[in-house]
Amino acid sequence: MVTFPPGESQDVCAICREPFEEYDPEFAQNYANLVCEACDKKAVTKHGSRDRTKPASETHGNPVYIDGQKCWRRYRFGGYITRLDEHDCDTIEEFHQKHREEFSD
Repeated sequence: MVTFPPGESQDVCAICREPFEEYDPEFAQNYANLVCEACDKKAVTKHGSRDRTKPASETHGNPVYIDGQKCWRRYRFGGYITRLDEHDCDTIEEFHQKHREEFSD
């Protein structure tokens, strides 16, 4: 089960439950468990780094942790979004499978 599955309305952050200021509902419904920018600013890598630069691949930039909760970033078009992992996935591919029934990129 995913609290905020893609295709359904999400107007609050999957972590803090505060209303989104930066994402409109139409954009947010494309992603499972979207995280707000305020929570994302607290994200650290498994090594405790707060590096926010785009890695060579999604594999290198994932996962990140926000207040101890595992999240995965989607890097695209020079930016990224961050999504909460409710299944403690081991890879970005597993995250996509468990958080989206028909993931296609």
